[in-house]
Amino acid sequence: MRKYWRLFSALVLSLSLAAGLASCSDDDGYSLGKYWESIVTVNKVGDNTYDFTLDNGKKLWVAAPAGLNLKPKYGRAIINYTILSDKIDGYDHYIRLNGFYDVLTKPVIYIAEDDEIKQDSIGYDPIKVHAIWEGGGFLNIYFGFNAGGYESHMVNLVTAKEDFGANDEIPELAFRHNVNGDKENHAANAYASFDLKPYIVAGKDKATLKISWKDFDGEVKSKIIEYKFDNEDAPLANEITPQAEDTNLNIY
Repeated sequence: MRKYWRLFSALVLSLSLAAGLASCSDDDGYSLGKYWESIVTVNKVGDNTYDFTLDNGKKLWVAAPAGLNLKPKYGRAIINYTILSDKIDGYDHYIRLNGFYDVLTKPVIYIAEDDEIKQDSIGYDPIKVHAIWEGGGFLNIYFGFNAGGYESHMVNLVTAKEDFGANDEIPELAFRHNVNGDKENHAANAYASFDLKPYIVAGKDKATLKISWKDFDGEVKSKIIEYKFDNEDAPLANEITPQAEDTNLNIY
């Protein structure tokens, strides 16, 4: 945990320092002192070699630092990067990778409503949703919870319909949390991405989803999310605002 804590703290520090850096441009006109931060899909293209896809479909190739040996844990990540070029060799941009932060990535799971054992195992513990949005074919959630650091917390996106409710007018999904008996001594934040492939239906161009969760006041809250299957209008960089205490090491 200390390793990733230091990495993420350094990433946040680099963002703070970037505002004060003088502009230094490369031959293509990009400022080497400018940093982007985006949530991306991680693609394996060879042994220990990966590229990234932004949520608007643009492809990024890591041109620097040389000899980078990434070991992604999940299929999604938040990256901090500097753009080095426009389109080249089939990529929209070559980049310098300044920081890499794994994002827990999971499928939507089905649990029958009357299956009490599985329902209990998935948990009914409260959770705070700071932000929730669709991007890159994933439901992305930035959330908060209380933790002690002794036990890993479990989060899932759950449907009570065996067909995932994909043909419903508005499929309903629950964002669920299990503290696994962990002490709740301090506030923590994390990101998770859930694969929305089950909701791609032939003949449709989008799906409207209702996501619900139990907040700390005991109230069940919900939000309607529109998932466009071919969304090329996503911005270059999502508005990700990491905090120094963010960690994905105590969730699964």
